[in-house]
Amino acid sequence: MIDALITGKLIRDPTSKTGPSGKPYTNFMLSVPTGDGEPVIVSGIAFGDVAERIARLKKGDALSVAGSLKPSEWADKTTGEIKRSLNVTVSAALSTYDVKKRRGNTGNAESGRSDGLLMN
Repeated sequence: MIDALITGKLIRDPTSKTGPSGKPYTNFMLSVPTGDGEPVIVSGIAFGDVAERIARLKKGDALSVAGSLKPSEWADKTTGEIKRSLNVTVSAALSTYDVKKRRGNTGNAESGRSDGLLMN
């Protein structure tokens, strides 16, 4: 496995389910820019609290995830063409929703800023 930090946009709404143990998990797909004009699609799965936070997001929302990345390949059943994919098992996530929530809940009296950032 490869440790990865990936940032992209959701290409569809995340789907939440509950596993046999009763714990929630969420599947999602990110479109990740590569710099050469052709984005890479990364499938992801998250568990527990991270899954619940990702589940609140919608198609088009920006999302950064950290976790274990696993490349895979398979043969298309109809064409026989070799297909490749990247799958990430998420250990941490950050969205613009999280950033706005944090900035709204903390103030910084020392700098006079209300966004929670300390300015020197």
